[in-house]
Amino acid sequence: MRIVLVNLPWYNLSGSGVRAGSRWPHLRARHEQGYLPYPFFLAYAAALLKKNDFEVILIDAIAGLLSYSGCINRLRSLKPDLCVFETSTVTLKHDVALIKKINKNIPVVLCGPDVNMQQPSFINKNPFITYIIFGEYEFTLLDLAQHIRDKRDASDVPGLIYRHYGKTIFNQARELTDLNKFPWPLREGLPMTNYNDAPGNMPLPSVQMVASRGCPYSCKFCLWPQVMYQGNNYRFRDVEDVIKEMKFLVNNMGFKSVYFDDDTFNCGKPRMLAFCDEIKKQNLADVPWAIMARPDLMDEEMLMRMKDSGLYAVKYGVESATQSLLDGISKSMDLRKTEKMIRFTEQLGIKTHLTFTFGLPGETRESIRRTIDFAINLNPNSVQFSIATPFPGTEFYREIEKSGRLLTKKWSEYDGNNKSVICSDNLSKKELEKSIRVAYKRWRSHYLNRRYLRGQRLNISLPGLILFSLERRGIFLTAVKLLSFVCRQAKASVLIRVNYLKERFKRRPERVNFIGAGRAAIFFDATGAHLFWDNIELTRQGGFTSCFNGAKESKKNKISTIVFSDFKKDTNYRISLKKKYGDSNIEEDWKFDILDEKQIDWSVRIHNGHVETQAGESRFGLILSDEYQKWVDSWGEGGFYPAFDNLEVELRNPKTKLVGVRGRKKFRRQIPTILLDATSNNSAAVCVRNSPVLGARILEVKQTGDVFSGRIKIVEENLKKRKR
Repeated sequence: MRIVLVNLPWYNLSGSGVRAGSRWPHLRARHEQGYLPYPFFLAYAAALLKKNDFEVILIDAIAGLLSYSGCINRLRSLKPDLCVFETSTVTLKHDVALIKKINKNIPVVLCGPDVNMQQPSFINKNPFITYIIFGEYEFTLLDLAQHIRDKRDASDVPGLIYRHYGKTIFNQARELTDLNKFPWPLREGLPMTNYNDAPGNMPLPSVQMVASRGCPYSCKFCLWPQVMYQGNNYRFRDVEDVIKEMKFLVNNMGFKSVYFDDDTFNCGKPRMLAFCDEIKKQNLADVPWAIMARPDLMDEEMLMRMKDSGLYAVKYGVESATQSLLDGISKSMDLRKTEKMIRFTEQLGIKTHLTFTFGLPGETRESIRRTIDFAINLNPNSVQFSIATPFPGTEFYREIEKSGRLLTKKWSEYDGNNKSVICSDNLSKKELEKSIRVAYKRWRSHYLNRRYLRGQRLNISLPGLILFSLERRGIFLTAVKLLSFVCRQAKASVLIRVNYLKERFKRRPERVNFIGAGRAAIFFDATGAHLFWDNIELTRQGGFTSCFNGAKESKKNKISTIVFSDFKKDTNYRISLKKKYGDSNIEEDWKFDILDEKQIDWSVRIHNGHVETQAGESRFGLILSDEYQKWVDSWGEGGFYPAFDNLEVELRNPKTKLVGVRGRKKFRRQIPTILLDATSNNSAAVCVRNSPVLGARILEVKQTGDVFSGRIKIVEENLKKRKR
């Protein structure tokens, strides 16, 4: 008996979709064209049938890049005794139209994560469909095939819907099967190198596995547990068998990495520790592997053991940055622990991929903005944004339908990648769809800044980028982009050289106002305040700077001069001065107090003449020499990239109030590390800017209010002992 199992093709004008193997069937966006899940249900079913002496052929038309006509012609040429098709809610109408074109004398089985095909009216309207299997279908399909081969009545096959003398018969549901009774899924005959789900850019070719099925939690929107696994059931395979399969795939089939596509991999700490021990026992700790997991189930010991066993990357489902929204969908996840464990994962060097969704009950514009900010601040290796989609059969669908917020039952639009089928009291369909575009736009900007500002280059050379652009954009757009890039780089190089010459040959004004202690000194003149150490100037341009939003009035009054005056030297260690904006009434009262040669207090009060200004955003900065080659914050350090001007560096700790710069070993003269501490300002946010054109590194504080106080710390390090 020949049985053919099929994952039908699915294309549109923009590309292809993913169905079998995806918990979220959808048309792939441009940024995920390389993503292709392995069809686990079909592959396990094929292996089970083959083990029981059936002739089995598995066709994955999406992975095999088969056209519609090519797939239909191949099915007809095989002349199967039974055809099995996995479908989904999104593709149901599309798939039925294709199946209808096949020989009507061939019995057809329809299965997959969809409840619409379980309606009595569906099988009556489509008489060419012989059987429908609901729920987990591998053993039901085996049971049905054995009944057909032996010409027995199918009335005792659990999990089956079929037509008998014009009447639709619904058999009882099948109990969930022990996963250890499954053989390994069928991989022979499939284009295995085309399947790709390798978070964190794991080495390719990468293979997908499962070590468990289901989830003990009750998220209302989750499709597979509610439609395929009869609720929040959790089953897992024997650890030794999982590692045995992993070893076979690596040693015998040549895969270089493994991704475990479990619904929730990290349930049960003892099992996770045993899993790590077995990997090391089988000498597989040097094979990169990744998992899909819940962050709040992690702890430090588990993550460190996983890292030691070769864990390379983790996919975490976060969904939202608002705790009430997570509670509303019964996710039962503590956001505080979630953030803590995600950051700890990244600190261990394990790459993270975070998933978020917009449109959960109670979603607002503010909660969406907070989620995007949260995603960027967590700084994962990659992200996924989607629109919450209420698939039929889930509790989420029932709630949305009951509340009147379901906009359509046109199932082909249930693609949460770029379409919304819901609305709320706060957000319309268009606003939800726009939120995805805004989120990815902000993420792309963050991603590019991160790669360049940390001194890292993209994982592809310039010739590679040109070839990639030629393939995707064509010759004309590639030429325009390349010309624009060359012009920007040439302009930056010229400006850098010009400013270097200006700095070297300009005639410096005589500095007569200064305070000092030991090797540290601050000199003052009408152009600003300048920091010196061992008679070496560490600052550039104006040295210490400030800007108040009230100074925007100066543009209207055509004020272009900023003057420092009224120097009052209280002691050799303390001085006060005024900063005036030309003819404007806006003034700033500055005070410097050198506590010792390594600590300087700096305070500023802004006022309009003798009248206090209204609170607004103020900026205070310290412009330092570009001899400083690294930035530091309270969590770590990074390098500066020379080509892009005046962009903020992405700090390791986005909430830090302590930033600084330090040199490197290669300089002949030792310059001290400079830190700017703004912890005394509650509303302050600090950042580091890099300006190659000015030849400077800028430590900047942004805050709300008219009064600022900060401390400059000078740290003399032994550069010979410190590691690079």
